[in-house]
Amino acid sequence: MFLEKHSRYFRKFEFSFTPRHTGAPYLPLVAGPDDYSIVDALNTHINAEKALEVQPNGDIVELMEVEYLPKHAALAILVHRASPDAADPVYRKKARKDAGKKFTLRQTVKDADEEQSVSAHVVISTAGNPKSKHRAALEEIPGISMAVVRRLISNALHDYPYNFKRAKKEIETYVSFKPEGIKSESMENALKSGHIKFVTLSRPGKPEFVDADGMFKPEQEILKLRVTGEIDAKNWRGVISNLMGKAKADGWSEFKVDVGLNDDRTRTVKIDRDEEAKEILFIRSEQAAFKTALPTCSVDIVDEVVQRAVAIAKM
Repeated sequence: MFLEKHSRYFRKFEFSFTPRHTGAPYLPLVAGPDDYSIVDALNTHINAEKALEVQPNGDIVELMEVEYLPKHAALAILVHRASPDAADPVYRKKARKDAGKKFTLRQTVKDADEEQSVSAHVVISTAGNPKSKHRAALEEIPGISMAVVRRLISNALHDYPYNFKRAKKEIETYVSFKPEGIKSESMENALKSGHIKFVTLSRPGKPEFVDADGMFKPEQEILKLRVTGEIDAKNWRGVISNLMGKAKADGWSEFKVDVGLNDDRTRTVKIDRDEEAKEILFIRSEQAAFKTALPTCSVDIVDEVVQRAVAIAKM
């Protein structure tokens, strides 16, 4: 996937920062230099060089910088993903028109101590009190998902204990972090200009050919159906409901549809067993255009990205 210089997509979330123990004080997002806060927890982890996670393929995802920006009423986190084993990028240049199909390639070469990298911003609105759910946005960059960002933030908060008193007893606690995606798009509206590409069914695996000597254990069967007919905003409920009814009678228990959107992106939407006839909402990415030419990997938090991300988070 290639990143454009003047365009990014963002996914909207609500972040909760909740004390592990009932009755413990909530930590503010931002506080004074000598007070406990979410910012201090993240910076403590970053300064200790612990705010990173090595992926199964060897890539490293790391929290690089945390900054409170009062003018945007936002907290911004810069995340890097470094790939030590990634192939070096190649740039193509086509020759003049009368040269036919000829072209040239320029191979970039990294130094031995360099890593090909990308970056993403996580931007959190500081509006509201510590007990509130905070609106947030994640810049969508390949390899930097909310799943890994959640683990990095959760680990930093887990390693940042603080004490409180309950019934004259001193208790140590920490903050739990929970991000929830904001479902802002309906299936009906998406299908006015988009289309369903695939339907995926799954059920517990029960293949007859698996032997019983403990060598194999069936886990899950998956059936992927390509949609070749016309499914639109008017008929999708009836078509999907009819399919799911037949599938449930045959033992299929989980249902997902791949929706092709009008921005050339695809979103996979899970449909619960008894929701096929109801209105289905899902999380849709919001696109933002930028005057600033955005680098693939940022050294510092980009002010214009924070400004746009806060606006999208509050939409």
